[in-house]
Amino acid sequence: MQCFAISWTIFAGVTLFIGIPRTAEAAEEQVTFQHDVLPILAKHCQNCHRPGQVAPMSFLTYETTRPWATQIKALVTAKKMPPLVGSPHYMVLTQGEGLTQTEIETIIRWVDHGAPEGTARDAKPAPRGQGRKK
Repeated sequence: MQCFAISWTIFAGVTLFIGIPRTAEAAEEQVTFQHDVLPILAKHCQNCHRPGQVAPMSFLTYETTRPWATQIKALVTAKKMPPLVGSPHYMVLTQGEGLTQTEIETIIRWVDHGAPEGTARDAKPAPRGQGRKK
């Protein structure tokens, strides 16, 4: 009986030890609109993707962005959006150098995991002076 108790204790300890990294990895991989994607959109997209501007759809909220998630992924993966300054393929000129590889990967992970919203309390504030027309 004592051998069984020791074996069970070792099994439980190994199971917990192996499970902890998986839980940490899962939490690390969770990408949500509110926490991860919205700041990227505010920085790079919302100057044009807002009511009354040149883009045909708004990316100000989850509700207006979510229907476009698959297309957003395709365009940022192909590096067609945001357009770079002086791009001959687009009439719209934007500021900056486009998305970083990390930002592109964040959007890809968001879409690939079902484009979850997250909660508004998790939202990061928009970068100052970006994502808003002055």
